[in-house]
Amino acid sequence: MKFMRTTIFSIGFLFVLPLSAEGIKSAEKGHFLSVNPNIKNKELINELEKLKQGFDFERQTIQDYYTKEIERMQEERRSEIKTLKKQFAGKRETILKKYGENRKLNHSKPTEAHPSDKKPIRKPK
Repeated sequence: MKFMRTTIFSIGFLFVLPLSAEGIKSAEKGHFLSVNPNIKNKELINELEKLKQGFDFERQTIQDYYTKEIERMQEERRSEIKTLKKQFAGKRETILKKYGENRKLNHSKPTEAHPSDKKPIRKPK
């Protein structure tokens, strides 16, 4: 009985151990152009910082461009799908008329209570 408890406890511990270490990162990655803190030459540090800032600016410019392009393409896709739906709705109506079906699908909307039927909400004092 004691052996079984020890075994169950050990197996449970083995399952919990990786989960507890999941939130801890062993090493964080920095900027690939990070400046070595051991450099003593101030001019070199300034030049490296300027290079890093230039890279960050160019990178952000590229990110912004592609974000705008993605938004434009998504809007273009939406409009193309709308026009396609309209075309197929027209074709559907033509087919229904061809076979004598003259009805349209009525999408039922949920019946809403009239505003006068609603009780006013009391605000707490």
